[in-house]
Amino acid sequence: MMKQEMKKLLRRTLAAAAALCLLTAGATTALAAPELNPYTAVNDYANILSSPTENYVEDISEALQDTCGAQIGVYTTEYIGNSTMEGYAYDVLNTWGLGSADKDNGVLLLLVPGEDNYYVIRGAGLEAQLTIRRLGTILDEDMEPSWVEQDYNTGTQKTVRAIAEELCSIYGIPLSTLDNAAQMPSPPENQGMSPVTVVLILFAVFLVIALLVSVTRPRGPRPPRGGGGGFGSGLFWYSLGQASRPRYPRRPPPPPPGFGPGPGGYGGYGGPRPGGVGRSRPGGFGGPRPGGGFGGARPGGGFRPGGGSSRGGGVGRRH
Repeated sequence: MMKQEMKKLLRRTLAAAAALCLLTAGATTALAAPELNPYTAVNDYANILSSPTENYVEDISEALQDTCGAQIGVYTTEYIGNSTMEGYAYDVLNTWGLGSADKDNGVLLLLVPGEDNYYVIRGAGLEAQLTIRRLGTILDEDMEPSWVEQDYNTGTQKTVRAIAEELCSIYGIPLSTLDNAAQMPSPPENQGMSPVTVVLILFAVFLVIALLVSVTRPRGPRPPRGGGGGFGSGLFWYSLGQASRPRYPRRPPPPPPGFGPGPGGYGGYGGPRPGGVGRSRPGGFGGPRPGGGFGGARPGGGFRPGGGSSRGGGVGRRH
């Protein structure tokens, strides 16, 4: 987790540095969209989304991908340089390849907190059904209230859910598909300790007290102690008494029947046992296991770019 956060911070720093250099040099060309990972539904370069939110978007997008080929991607960045929101979103969606290649039904949600702006663009195949007006209403109702509070997680979750419901309506997919795919994460509640935790703590305290009493309990006559006695002195005298006890050698146990001396010497260990340690067992640790192990690729599943594209046109924040 720490490594992933460091990568996000590095990307964010490099993007800001690149934008600053272009502005200083007076560049007039638009800043191209940075590289992205096409095999995930969320590219959080601004580092503003939590892991539960990313997982939620991932599950929703995979459910749509598996049923109708549509995909929803979320891309965040602090700044877009001197590019326009529409141009930047257009580059990201087409580079990403959101949606299926034959339907062009991908949707991109672009979040730019450094410029206090956001934007939604959809693929060419959704221009007639998912209108600009409808997308604007979704942003006003589901993104804007959370955006002004800088609650990017709630705004992203609600906006992605609303867009997914529109896609389900377009393709005749039951909403239960989304419910089965993911549950909207809720903020953690500050709850007290459970009764089980309290019982375990009390048991641990009782166990420690019992151990201390057992160690410091007087065991027979001991040398007189001074006035500064206590747990430390009791433990010292106990350890000293144990160390000073004489230790006598133990008698060896008698040999089992049949292994004593007799005619022919000591029997029993002369010949090898059939099927003993030296024999290899089929299917043990040394032999290969049938079937795939951890190294094999998991067939199917997972978010993957479909090759969709957009002709441009979307809607952003209405300041």
